Amino acid sequence: MLSFTSLLFACDNAANTETVSKDSAKTQVPVVDSAVLRTAGIYGGYVPCADCEGIITYLALKPDMTYKLEETYYKKDDNVVRTAATWRMENGKIVLYDNDKIRLSFLPEGNKLWQLDHEGNRISGNLGDKYVLNKQEIADKGRLKEKADAGIDFIGHGNEPFWSVEIDKGNKITFASPNLKEPLSVPYAEGVLTNNIREYHIQSEATKLDIIISPQFCSDGMSDFLYEYRVTVKYNNKDFSGCGTMLSAL
Repeated sequence: MLSFTSLLFACDNAANTETVSKDSAKTQVPVVDSAVLRTAGIYGGYVPCADCEGIITYLALKPDMTYKLEETYYKKDDNVVRTAATWRMENGKIVLYDNDKIRLSFLPEGNKLWQLDHEGNRISGNLGDKYVLNKQEIADKGRLKEKADAGIDFIGHGNEPFWSVEIDKGNKITFASPNLKEPLSVPYAEGVLTNNIREYHIQSEATKLDIIISPQFCSDGMSDFLYEYRVTVKYNNKDFSGCGTMLSAL
């Protein structure tokens, strides 16, 4: 859902206002630059890193001129660095600010964002063409309407092997994987929320089920869709990892 906020930026930034008169009452209507609307969206890519194998990068550019940047340093403790601040369009370039300092800048080209160096130029060299983010599409919740209508609040899934977890708040949690003859269904237990990460820990004499849901962009590797949650499940000491979709607030 797009939320337009009136911001005052110099030069060619997006959000200005115009006065509209209706029934003798004047209201301020936000006007959003068409270039911003074309550019807004979520971009992702795997960019080079000087001291790690690469940085899994996701950038959400919002029409209200705020952004969310998520950088995962692959195989370097998989540390995730998150930045949320404001962005601007300056001379046709996208500039991310953090505490009034430039964090990163990009040159938009169709559905791609090319990362720029400190001087505002395209990065050159053998790896120059790797510094690019491609526009992503968030998985459509509409395809899960039957699940939502059935009262399911959250669905997580993964590949290799294929597995799934469904949370029906206040009722039950269901986990399925190929090594189970039939899905495991356990009574719902309230999760613990810490720093926006939700954890469920369920244990009985025969079952130990741990679920961690993190608000982190996730690609399932099987489709072109992007998910807004990362899910890890531990069932009887076996680990599963994948992506998730929130259908209703937990």
